[in-house]
Amino acid sequence: MLLLFRKVVGQLMYILLLGYGLTVAVTVHAANTTSHTLQITNEMQARPEVTDDTEEKDRLNWAITDAPPFHVIHGEYQRQGVCDVLIKVVHRYMSDTRPRYLVMPQPRIAQALDNKEPVCFPCMIFKPEGEDRAVYSMPTHLYYPHHVITDENTAKTLKALYGEPISLATLLADTRFRLGYPSGRRYGVLQPLINEHDPYLARSGPGGSVAILNMISSGRLDYTIDYPMIANYFQQLYNRNMVTIAISENDQQPVAGAIGCANNAWGKEQISRINRVMPQIRQDPEFLEVLRMWHSDVSSIDFNMFNEQGLRAFDEAAGSTEQN
Repeated sequence: MLLLFRKVVGQLMYILLLGYGLTVAVTVHAANTTSHTLQITNEMQARPEVTDDTEEKDRLNWAITDAPPFHVIHGEYQRQGVCDVLIKVVHRYMSDTRPRYLVMPQPRIAQALDNKEPVCFPCMIFKPEGEDRAVYSMPTHLYYPHHVITDENTAKTLKALYGEPISLATLLADTRFRLGYPSGRRYGVLQPLINEHDPYLARSGPGGSVAILNMISSGRLDYTIDYPMIANYFQQLYNRNMVTIAISENDQQPVAGAIGCANNAWGKEQISRINRVMPQIRQDPEFLEVLRMWHSDVSSIDFNMFNEQGLRAFDEAAGSTEQN
């Protein structure tokens, strides 16, 4: 059934990616910086626990990390990260539940899920087969596939050597080029290949992929692997151009985002509740706006149509597997 699911999604996505050719231009608005900082600071806990307290049962614990533009904890675009807005929208349609924000580095989030602590993380990659670590919601939205991201000079060299789309297997084997990425990041279908090679740097600490792009821009790394919207955010923030190169191993394979919660009774209850309001979440104007904002000017494919048709493809594939 899982193989059928992947096959159906792959076929539908390939058709989708070939079908549309517009680019959305969206104005980026700065957000108020003070209130969110206070909210996170006042509500942060080191280790949440399941409790019978009625007030605590009304809380949904969200693990968030300093990784723009997924979460933008401070600065010009504070609270305008994709997953910042996703959390806000979830609670718009689950108004009887209040959010609690738990700021953690990415490896600590993975540990919390492994420990089955009562937390959810809004920025996970959807896995139709599930996993021991987490239980997943239905897909919330799509990302364009992971790309190689580098500076203009290195991009010219890589394209001359390996063409485009580039073979990630070949690039990873070329030790002349220094790969860096944030510690704890996962890369969907590319992960098994990445696991075969040690990076030059797996960086811990705040800043996420933006810190990695700063290192590429300053010549301390050569390339990273990430979503095109990361380069878009970096260019918006620093006015420094980065180049994205498509990867042959995941070409035409969009990535579905999902909410993941601890794989226990608490987490399954939260995911069940979130899935009940998923149609409203997917169509919420504020959520669609932030998705367009960070995905504009990164592809010739119109993001609105890409996201809408892609989610429909996932839903149809899931329906096909259930019937079988």
